[in-house]
Amino acid sequence: MASSPKLDFVTVDVFTDKPYEGNPLAIIRIPNGVSVTQEQKQRIAREFNLSESTFLHENAPGAKENKWTVDIFMTSKELPFAGHPTIGTACYVLSRTAEERGIKDGVIEAGFQLKAGHVGLRYDVAKKTAKAAIPHDVHVHKKRWSTDELFKLQPGLAVAHEKGEVKTQEDYPIVSIVKGMTFILIELESVEALAKVSLAGQSVKVHGLDQGWDDTFIGMYFYVRTGKSESGAMQLRTRMIEGPLEDPATGSAASDLVSYLSLNESKAGETLKYELVQGVEMGRRSEIFIHVVMAKDGGIETVYLEGGAVHVMEGRVTV
Repeated sequence: MASSPKLDFVTVDVFTDKPYEGNPLAIIRIPNGVSVTQEQKQRIAREFNLSESTFLHENAPGAKENKWTVDIFMTSKELPFAGHPTIGTACYVLSRTAEERGIKDGVIEAGFQLKAGHVGLRYDVAKKTAKAAIPHDVHVHKKRWSTDELFKLQPGLAVAHEKGEVKTQEDYPIVSIVKGMTFILIELESVEALAKVSLAGQSVKVHGLDQGWDDTFIGMYFYVRTGKSESGAMQLRTRMIEGPLEDPATGSAASDLVSYLSLNESKAGETLKYELVQGVEMGRRSEIFIHVVMAKDGGIETVYLEGGAVHVMEGRVTV
């Protein structure tokens, strides 16, 4: 009887240069010519039990083209795009490319084909960071999320509000970065208020999202403005809660948030810089860097997501 095929994998921690911080990611390598079904990928992702796993379809041996197809899976479904899997996989495959080709410094240009579309990449060999021009089709839903709905999932905030310790707004914007990835953006006034956010007993359910955008993942993204960096970047502390889970770093949510802020607080043709710190409350500090280039018509031209990753584990998984 033929044995089940095995695939090599690595895990990396993303948006950090320190092992066991940042957001962990499993990267499963699929050799050129090997076929793995979507069902098999879903089972493997469920086995890793991380927020996301990626499946890197490798090029033929000796191929010089810096382009790869990458599939991104949660434990329960495939995603069209997610930030930390894109950055983590880029850091892994492009650091390996630099090593194989003896490249010590400079920038490697590359690209991923995701379900959401093509993603252009730039890998800084010396800094060991990847920058991705991410897919974006920013959509602000007509429906907004009420404070009452927030308090049902966040009773700690409700109690703090009753005590006058936390201020809240009447309602909150619901924004999609691409079709299938949506976040409720909840601004709080202080890091102390952010610390009162807790895991929710159930996932967010929002009825009445705009037609064509309603088949989607939805997370709650909490944020606090903490000032400006020396380079002029807006600094933010954030947390992403999806039901009973908290994510240490969420590139898609971070891109969603800064795109919304840029649309509302920028000038046409301007380039805005953001530095986000997430995962502190979990003991997994993550540092996310984003540039948003505004078009002359006031829309968003390009969103650049940047970060590093560090190798943690490796092994083989049975298909």
